[in-house]
Amino acid sequence: MISRFLLPLLAGAFLSAQDPSANPQPPYLKVFLNLSDSQIQGLVQLQQQKGQALQPLVQEVSQNQQKLQQILAEPNPDPATVGQLVIAIAALGQEVQQIAGSFQQQASNLLQSDQRTKLPPLKLALELHPVALQAVSLGLLNAP
Repeated sequence: MISRFLLPLLAGAFLSAQDPSANPQPPYLKVFLNLSDSQIQGLVQLQQQKGQALQPLVQEVSQNQQKLQQILAEPNPDPATVGQLVIAIAALGQEVQQIAGSFQQQASNLLQSDQRTKLPPLKLALELHPVALQAVSLGLLNAP
């Protein structure tokens, strides 16, 4: 069901934005992108703002998901109500994506152009991470 996958995604986005001060000086990223302390401070502040912006949406998705689960547990769930909740959850997911995209753009704007050119390889690394782990698990690669 869509809500089973959406809530963890939303919660992850929310939680990752909640306490960026847990690692306020990301040493590897600082070196890789040549980030200044003021850039890191700006990025941390944006993450905090993102968490505040996402909190009500994540709560609403959670409430809708609970309602949906309750309705689906009934002997004869009302299809119209189920559909409305699924649509509401999907709409909230789109809103979360828009907010996250906006904050990502703001974060990117804190970087110099030469720093931004280093982001695509990081994105590729994230996309390939599960594949690389599987290759390690099958002995095709050794972990660094």
